[in-house]
Amino acid sequence: MAHLAPQQMILDVGCGLNKTRGAVGIDISPLTQADVLVDVDVPPWPFPSNTFDRIVCRHIVEHVKDLVRFMEEVYRIGKPGGVVEIVTPHFSNRYSYTDPTHLRHLSWRSLDYFTEPEMRPLSIMERLLELRHPIPRFYSRARFRFRRRFLDFGRPYRWLGVQRLANRWPDLYELYLTFLFPARDLYFELEIVK
Repeated sequence: MAHLAPQQMILDVGCGLNKTRGAVGIDISPLTQADVLVDVDVPPWPFPSNTFDRIVCRHIVEHVKDLVRFMEEVYRIGKPGGVVEIVTPHFSNRYSYTDPTHLRHLSWRSLDYFTEPEMRPLSIMERLLELRHPIPRFYSRARFRFRRRFLDFGRPYRWLGVQRLANRWPDLYELYLTFLFPARDLYFELEIVK
């Protein structure tokens, strides 16, 4: 008999009308698919610490008033080794500025403030950026590790190879090419480090 994995506890933060299948959905609006009405700007959220294996945050971080407190709450309710998936418009996406409820515009390095320094060898560009603009990691004790991150583009830029170039050299892309070839979304997959 095959050994079945235990059911994962999933939280969809700001689920809206597109809640992740099998997840507990939270949102501030009663007009959504939320299972629990929560204002994510008011911690603590109504869940015990170390509850969720996976936390999905699609198009919510750009709306929160305090990103540090938000990430600390995600950290608190996530299990050690849990996965956090974040999708947000890239700052070069014109729709990042269209929505009047967007309070921030994020870039490739916006979540570096919450992560452990990467153990892989850094590229020349990354070393130069780290020397000129070191990432202070003292804003929060919440710690994550990048499992994956990438920039997503519309079809014309994918066909032209811009997406591949931007994800290969994201710092070069954001410094010199971002407004010539605007990205659509940023995807982050983080692991909770406790």
